[in-house]
Amino acid sequence: MNSLRVANSLVRSTVTAAVLRTTPCILLPQAQRPWLPQQLPQQTLPLRSFSHSPSLSKRNRKEEEPEEDDPRGKKGGKKSNKKEKGGAPAQQQQQEAQPSAAAEDPFNLDPLIALFQKTESHYTSQLALLRSPTGRFNVESIGAIPVSLDKKSTVTYRLQELATVAPLGGRRWSILAFEEASVKPIISAVLKSPDFNQQPQRNEENPLELTMTVEPEKVDDLVKRAKDLCTEWRNKLRDETHKQETHVKKNKSLLKDDLFKIKEALKKLQDERMKVVANKEKEVVAAIQSKAK
Repeated sequence: MNSLRVANSLVRSTVTAAVLRTTPCILLPQAQRPWLPQQLPQQTLPLRSFSHSPSLSKRNRKEEEPEEDDPRGKKGGKKSNKKEKGGAPAQQQQQEAQPSAAAEDPFNLDPLIALFQKTESHYTSQLALLRSPTGRFNVESIGAIPVSLDKKSTVTYRLQELATVAPLGGRRWSILAFEEASVKPIISAVLKSPDFNQQPQRNEENPLELTMTVEPEKVDDLVKRAKDLCTEWRNKLRDETHKQETHVKKNKSLLKDDLFKIKEALKKLQDERMKVVANKEKEVVAAIQSKAK
């Protein structure tokens, strides 16, 4: 059976080949052959020289991609943020520079005047203590005595934190302790103090109260202390004026005439304060000498 099938297939192939050789080939027009691609009409393209052809450059991603749209926040995004964030501080610096420029004005003597006033208030209060009946002893000086509650500890307290200090009239003072445990430490602290060097006396009616009498200072000692304070006051004025003059000389943009004018203004201001010191010294010394009489 297999041999018959092979023979039939051979016969069919030979017959088909013979028919194709004997049948004439018929060519259909192109319109009737839609399975073939349509032939386009030839078009003449215009000629263009190399000089008119566009030049192709390398693609620049930084120009094409906006800096603000960078989702990764890399170089482009950081630069844009710096510009936005750097604008506000620049304006603030310009606004803050205006008052600082006014403060750095070399002809502005207000800072030096403020220092002179502060120095004057300090030494005036110190000189006023010498004119009081108790001299330099007052609530603040007595209350500043350091007191140690525990001998084994180095911690000290101000006497004013452990007791109330009040004048009794004349040269007598009262020290009223808050607790009985701090009475003995207060007595030992007053004994060790070089300004007092005396033992406070207990009050028989109130065991928490101590009384002490300050020794009057000699007139010569008070006068000497008053003059020493005024000398310190003068030296302080000279030092502050010298610092201001040195600071002005560092300004290289000033002319010699400007430096001369500023120096004269500083000297004038210092001389005015020196007159105040001299008048205050005469006043205090006269008050001390009149009190001794």
